[in-house]
Amino acid sequence: MKKTTTIALFLILPGMAAFLFFNLWPIIYSIYLAFTNAQLGNFPVQAPDAPPLKFVGLENFRWILNDETFRSAFMWTWIFVVTSVTLKVLAGIFLSLLYNSKYVKGKMIYRSLLIIPWALPLLFSVTVWKFMFDPIFGPVNQVLKSLGVQNLPNWINDPFWAFIALNIIEVWLAYPFMITVITAALQSVPDTLVEAAIIDGANYWQRIRHVVLPIVGKPIAFATILTSAASFQYFMVPYIYNAGLFEDKFILLYGFRKAFGASPHYGKAAAIMIVATLVLAVYMYVNVRITRLQEGAKG
Repeated sequence: MKKTTTIALFLILPGMAAFLFFNLWPIIYSIYLAFTNAQLGNFPVQAPDAPPLKFVGLENFRWILNDETFRSAFMWTWIFVVTSVTLKVLAGIFLSLLYNSKYVKGKMIYRSLLIIPWALPLLFSVTVWKFMFDPIFGPVNQVLKSLGVQNLPNWINDPFWAFIALNIIEVWLAYPFMITVITAALQSVPDTLVEAAIIDGANYWQRIRHVVLPIVGKPIAFATILTSAASFQYFMVPYIYNAGLFEDKFILLYGFRKAFGASPHYGKAAAIMIVATLVLAVYMYVNVRITRLQEGAKG
């Protein structure tokens, strides 16, 4: 028995070492930087005219609490979470119910087409969407112009319309995941319950509300929590779409620009990322407790 345990430990040591080096060590190092004044000039090497690298305690975190741009990014990040997640959940439920209906023919073909966003590289997808929303040559404004709209939206440079565009892009990128989870959950709804509701005189929406949704509630809650966490960590899409416009709208983008922008300060950037991580961890924990997802895992 001891020999078997020794062999097992020997076999998993390379994987454990790789995990600690590539995952745990960067986290620990980022936490260390958050308590220092690391910036361009004293990190990674010391420049003659730069302040020396030193431990500053909670100074970076105090700066975060007083930084107006961070507060703006924090607020708009949560606004985006609310709007994008609502749209993603509604789109996922609607499409799942639609393509789970017995009246829809060729459902397998449609489902295959609907997961195309998963198969495309993110850079390609966002670049195509950016062209579609181009205020002059984009197909979206061309269609609006043909419909008689006079004041065409500036989807790229206007903060309001660009925010709307990001929500549309996020729905397109995320609905395959929502459809996959919700469609799988719908397969578990017993036909006998639906038939009993029909016999009792329930219409379609009453059956959906009182029979189907209570059964698939936990899978929808699971998908909602995961996709809301993804929306909170929104970075690549706004960065490609218009990084300058959204610098004060998304926490991770603001942290990235603080580290690699005009005046790089790695300590403050690391502190921003730590705060974002802690907020997300608390959010995930609270939502898992409220939806009682852990009970299903234990059962």
